[in-house]
Amino acid sequence: MKNSSWLLMLVITLLGTACSKPTPTTLTTAGSETLAEKGKTYRWSFDDAATGQTPNAFVSVLGQWKVQAEPTLPSTPNVIRQLGSFGDPDFPRIIVKDLTFTDLTVRVRCRPEKGSTDEACGLMFRLKDSDNYYVTRANALEANVRLYHVVAGDRRQFASADLPVTSGAWHTLEASAHGSSIVVRWDDAQVIKATDATFQRGKIGLWTKADSVTAFDDLEATAE
Repeated sequence: MKNSSWLLMLVITLLGTACSKPTPTTLTTAGSETLAEKGKTYRWSFDDAATGQTPNAFVSVLGQWKVQAEPTLPSTPNVIRQLGSFGDPDFPRIIVKDLTFTDLTVRVRCRPEKGSTDEACGLMFRLKDSDNYYVTRANALEANVRLYHVVAGDRRQFASADLPVTSGAWHTLEASAHGSSIVVRWDDAQVIKATDATFQRGKIGLWTKADSVTAFDDLEATAE
């Protein structure tokens, strides 16, 4: 009887461990390292992209990233939305191809729409590859904005701010990196100021977590 109980506990433990493993992704650098022109602002509005598809300027690492019509934004009719539902600790993400920044300000409008594990919208920057990057993200279920570095797929938080993040509403998320100084703004208010020197240059991209369904619009980045 004891052996049967021990075996059952072992099976449950192994199943739980298996369920917690992240969904496999393909490691990618998202193309060449064309250095962004200093002083230039690059924009991705998705309005000219074909609906139902992932835009050609992006590489999807994980997730169902689709351009969709957005009737709530008549001035910008299309958005890109992450529609897939994944487990925890999965991180759906999509990277802008080829373009590399050093010092920069990157900004996006985002609307966390649903999710039972997370309702997150995030920005990646100074991305070396799909497993090495900075990310700042807002979470409607946790009511906070956080800043992480991800090294070899290991995500470590080094700054955070507790504040309202309204589900179903449009917000702006912005990160500025100059040398080792990083500033994060939420709805145009500075909420985080931190120092970290893990990454000095890299690409940008969009990020969510687990079962978050999130819409993004008007991504822009300025090389500084």
